[in-house]
Amino acid sequence: MNKSAFDKVIGYDAIKKELMQVCDMIRNRERYEKLGAHLPKGILLYGDPGVGKTLLAKCFIEACGVKAFTLRRSRGGDGFVDEIAETFRKAKAEAPSVVFLDDMDKFANEDEHHRDAEEYVGVQAGIDEVRDADVLVLATVNDVRKLPFSLRRSGRFDRRIEVGTPSAADAARIVAYYLSDKKLASDVDMEDLTKMISYNSCAELETILNEAAVRSAFAGKECIAMDDLIEAVLRMQYDTATDEDDDDDDALHAGGDAADDRFSTALHEAGHVTVSEALMPGSVGFAAIRRLGNGYAGYTHRCIGVANRRISVLISLAGKAAVELYYADACASGCQRDIANAAHDVFEGMLHNGTRGFAAVDVSSYNTSEEMIRHVETIAQAELERCMFAVRKILLENRAFLEAAAALLAEKKTLRCSDVRALREKYGVTTAAAA
Repeated sequence: MNKSAFDKVIGYDAIKKELMQVCDMIRNRERYEKLGAHLPKGILLYGDPGVGKTLLAKCFIEACGVKAFTLRRSRGGDGFVDEIAETFRKAKAEAPSVVFLDDMDKFANEDEHHRDAEEYVGVQAGIDEVRDADVLVLATVNDVRKLPFSLRRSGRFDRRIEVGTPSAADAARIVAYYLSDKKLASDVDMEDLTKMISYNSCAELETILNEAAVRSAFAGKECIAMDDLIEAVLRMQYDTATDEDDDDDDALHAGGDAADDRFSTALHEAGHVTVSEALMPGSVGFAAIRRLGNGYAGYTHRCIGVANRRISVLISLAGKAAVELYYADACASGCQRDIANAAHDVFEGMLHNGTRGFAAVDVSSYNTSEEMIRHVETIAQAELERCMFAVRKILLENRAFLEAAAALLAEKKTLRCSDVRALREKYGVTTAAAA
């Protein structure tokens, strides 16, 4: 078996192993048939766009070493239905072969409630037509819910493999691969870089790194610097404008409204950082503040997923709590959104998960009454107050870290993972429980 075909895919080792097993069955059929094992009728790779499903499918076809017939929707109506039928006829005539249905959920303009499109009926008929032939059907799908169950069931697709986003380790390898042909400055820290990137696919990782290269080249640089990568991350993940030297950099030290706005925004993000590190040590990938109109906007990225709703609520409220410790009447931009997120988490947790006891649980699960909603809202507001008290306690216990983080963020406008780690080592963080 030609295993080298899968070397084109970084990571996804479990999926590659499963696909290589099927390739081995195709190449060494007799060994499997002696044990009564039969080749799967079909393989369905599903997952979000850009995660590498088509690349995995092409590697599988190459590793199999048999003729493949690829079908993508290029036209609609009866013409495409006829093309589906013709593709299966050709594959059967030239068996052993593979029929590759790329982006099969785009074959028809149907949703999860209307899935009887003639294109899907045509695919089902084609699969049934080659049932007794030496033909394997391979398909990629973004939204598996669009397919009728009769199509995706066992007997038509015996193996359904979810292709998710790259793991943290795989993402680091993918980033290193995409940067391997680029000239990097000496200040580029790969750990900082991988922990600041939020991604849903390999394609997003590639786009972010290419954006950094474009920014660097436009500035006439010889190498891609860390600031190019940081700005690319902010631009692609948060739609920020390109950062330039602020006119009020000197005013930060001289005082004034601009300095207050900049520091209060930094304090807001430092609050998120402090509580995140107290509840989930090492979870902050980076924090940043950037000019937005006449003021500032802040961003904090966690490189570790939030463990539960309670922690999410405390982290959401941390920005508001931090600002209010130093500015009695101030509320940095973003507080409204944070409050809304915290309220939603509290409300949903109580109503559906019983996080504050069964008195607030929607036992009907069908039509929550207005009286029940008001009851839960009252409990939720009290819970938010309790959470706010817990957040203030965490911030006061870690006041030295909070103030140092806010000052450094106001000065540098960006805190990397390594900066947060250095602050932890210098000032310490009292680990807290999400009680």
